[in-house]
Parts: sequence; C-alpha cells; structure tokens
Amino acid sequence: MLVTVIVVLVVIAALAAMFYFGPAGWRASAAGTFGGLSTRIGRFIDNGRADPGLGGTVGAAAATPQPPRFTDADRAYLDGVWKHVQSTFVSNPRVAVTLAHSTAEGFFTAHGVPTEGLPEAPDGREAETETDAGGAGGAGDVVAAEDTETLRLRLLAIKTWSDREAAR
Repeated sequence: MLVTVIVVLVVIAALAAMFYFGPAGWRASAAGTFGGLSTRIGRFIDNGRADPGLGGTVGAAAATPQPPRFTDADRAYLDGVWKHVQSTFVSNPRVAVTLAHSTAEGFFTAHGVPTEGLPEAPDGREAETETDAGGAGGAGDVVAAEDTETLRLRLLAIKTWSDREAAR
C-alpha cells in the first residue's frame, strides 16, 4: 500500500514537472484541464507577465515613473559646493555669494532647469572710496558696497532656490 502511494506521488510530480518545465505546446493543449488556471500560470512563467486578456488592467504593464531629475552624484556635488561656499563665506562673503550664484546657475542650466527665479549675484563693486571731503568721514574712507548681512541673506536665498529646484 505504501509503495503504491509513493508511486502515485512520483507520477503526479513527474506530470506536473512536464507540464511546467516542458514545451509550451503541452500547456496550450491542456488549457481546459483545470479551468485554465494552470495555463495562465504557465504563460506567466513563460514571459514573466500575466495574461493581458484577464480582467482589464490586472497584469497590465504599469506606467513607468519619470526618472529623477538629478542623480545621487549630482546631489553630492551640490552638497560639496555648498560646504565650500559656507567655509568661504567666513573669510570673503562676496566671493562666496558670487561662487554660489555662478555654480547654481551653471549647474541647473547644464541640467536643463530654467534659472529665472535664481536670486541675483552681488553687483561687481568690491568697495567704493568716499570722495566727499566734507562728509562725516574723511577723504579716502572705504564704504562697503553691500554689508555682510545683505550678502548672507542673498546667499540664503540662493541656497533656498537651489534646494527647492533640486528637490523637484
């Protein structure tokens, strides 16, 4: 009795293996054997997709999501530039703001991102010498074109714009 059960199980296993691992024609000829379920499973095994004729969108190819606008390497580059800009700001704020603006403009333009909303770079004046001898200060006093706080706010505006565009 035990030997008979073992032989029946081996035969069933062999038939199942032939069905799933044999030629596709075997599965097509047995389409109605088990209500068609095994044929659907066989088609899925053959091509990796569910039968498109089943229930509308079930098994249909999903919409391909848009690739990210920036790669991880691009984001790492931006992070490195911002660290450099922050360390430069301590010794020379105007150079840091100019560097931040030119880097953001070049980077985003190279990636096809419009830069209309990018805050302006500082004007080109390093410092002006006051020539009015009758002013409160004497002749030759240096007046800053933009103070450090204005440059800091401009740098923060550029950083905010850059972060917002990079996150899109």
